[in-house]
Amino acid sequence: TTREVYYVFVTHFRNQRECDDVILDVAKILGVTRRSLGLSASPKGWFCGCVEITRKGALPSGKDVSGSIDGTALPSIQGLPITREWTERDEFGCTEDGVEIKVSSKNAKVILVIEKEGVYNRLSEERIFDRIPCILVTGKGFPDLATRALVNALHRELELPVIGLCDCNPYGVSVLAVYHCAGDRMGIDGRMRYSVPIQWLGLRPSEVARLKDDMPDTVFQKLTDLDNKRITSLLDPENAFLTEEDEDEVREMEEAGYKVELEALYWLGPDYMGNWVVEMLKDAHERTFVE
Repeated sequence: TTREVYYVFVTHFRNQRECDDVILDVAKILGVTRRSLGLSASPKGWFCGCVEITRKGALPSGKDVSGSIDGTALPSIQGLPITREWTERDEFGCTEDGVEIKVSSKNAKVILVIEKEGVYNRLSEERIFDRIPCILVTGKGFPDLATRALVNALHRELELPVIGLCDCNPYGVSVLAVYHCAGDRMGIDGRMRYSVPIQWLGLRPSEVARLKDDMPDTVFQKLTDLDNKRITSLLDPENAFLTEEDEDEVREMEEAGYKVELEALYWLGPDYMGNWVVEMLKDAHERTFVE
């Protein structure tokens, strides 16, 4: 793993981030994927909900890994880890080890990508997928390659829309943008590889403005210089992630001069966030179906 590389050459790098950056540079210079270098990141993301993962085959060691996993039968509130196998699947769903992995769902209507692990855990614990059939995914901030690959596979193979939930701040919107386009920094693994047409569900500035009088002043944080730089990047004409309506929302955030985290919704009651997300997902699904 990339973590092991850091520890083997610990005297060469100041931290894990510096090591990861060098690995990306090497892959980009050589014009190959990170996996071609024999490297992968440790599992980072999680997913759960109305999805079934079926594996068929055996590992090179001879161990049979055949079987099915129900995404609603949670071993914990985290659900299932997103491993590198999602980057190894070919067009037929087979990994390099020859294991066939199929995804299916009886009733899922939407894939909900959640920026923050804490919010993901809360919605998983509330089992909102029992109220509206959906699949929950989190990359715990900016997604790794495996998380992007999983979301892409779910979107393509189940033909489901992808909806994004993030803080009402430039960082959160930037996280969702990576699912659409990962940028040149990652070389072959970046840009439109594993791209999905993700829609920004919330938390949107217009929604914050509507709820402003019901939340304490302490939840409103002033935008920083870095936030304003991110806004400029998001509004760049070459950034194709945002729709015209989304751009208006980002400009509204800039004009307001503040940002708000998703957890601020807890001030409106312990059940508010779950109810709000369910209603927003239902509305998004209906609009997608009509279109």
